Amino acid sequence: MTNPLRRFALAALLLTPTACMTGRYEALPTMTFDQLAAPAPVKKLPLPDSAPPIEIAYVDEGRGPLIVLVHGLGEHLGYWSENLPDLVRRGHRVIAVDLPGFGRSSKPAADYSMSQQAGWLAAFLRLVAPDTPAVVVGHSMGGQIALRLALDAPELVSALCLLAPAGIERFSPGESTWIKENTGTIALARQDEDQIRAHYRKNLYGMWVPAAEHHLEERVRLRYTPDFEPYLFAVVRSIHAMLDGPVADALPKLPRTLPVVVAFGEVDAMIPNPFLHGGATADVADEAARLMPHARVHVLPELGHMLQVEAPERIDALIVQAVDAAAAVSR
Repeated sequence: MTNPLRRFALAALLLTPTACMTGRYEALPTMTFDQLAAPAPVKKLPLPDSAPPIEIAYVDEGRGPLIVLVHGLGEHLGYWSENLPDLVRRGHRVIAVDLPGFGRSSKPAADYSMSQQAGWLAAFLRLVAPDTPAVVVGHSMGGQIALRLALDAPELVSALCLLAPAGIERFSPGESTWIKENTGTIALARQDEDQIRAHYRKNLYGMWVPAAEHHLEERVRLRYTPDFEPYLFAVVRSIHAMLDGPVADALPKLPRTLPVVVAFGEVDAMIPNPFLHGGATADVADEAARLMPHARVHVLPELGHMLQVEAPERIDALIVQAVDAAAAVSR
């Protein structure tokens, strides 16, 4: 049974009415998804035979071993702006993608299941990098999608680098139902700047860096853009999909030859779920190590959920570790 105090806390977080005061970013003009910051020029690619039609936005820079960066829930490819230039300088081809529903990509009223999202990613990779297995780097929800991709289309993945990955923490059917019932587009749409800032500072970031402030501004200024409602639909459906498509029990099926690097922030306030499970992030890291005994699992001090934004140099080093491990396997 869920603790009633925890239940009240989550309801308060999601349903608090909009404050009367206007924040500094709320006073600025509304921005569109096409105005989001990106680390390089953005291209768009339609997926053939997709129904409904899907157009994927992405950046593709550099030459060398292929790295694919997959963002987390509610994010976009700009969340890799602190990583992509350094990885390109290190001699890699780096693709950062906007998943459908997010960033500049199409926002269909579609199935956002983990299998569907991994399928969209697989179709995209077969177009932009045929016959080129990639080191797939996934953050949070992107980590769960990367795991699903490795299980469903292993020929596309040469290594995994998972940053605060979803899908390892388990939820009971009752817990999943409760989260779904308390997470909806209306509640998310009501959040004002102060509420969003409080959520970012308390739950997402262990270290508040300039890029965190930038992403907060983007989120606030997107609130009244025409595509905001379809975006929230994708967010909510993706939350449901993560609960409905866990990968933990399938992880022992990953090939022992597949290099896997996993990183969690020691002060991550999202993993484990603070309202339902409590405990330390290190407990989930231990579970990841148990399920994937061949993986290199790291718990990084002082960092929260947004690892690649908070400490890009440390994360880039782990990504390169995965690239080097993939190269060693292919020799």
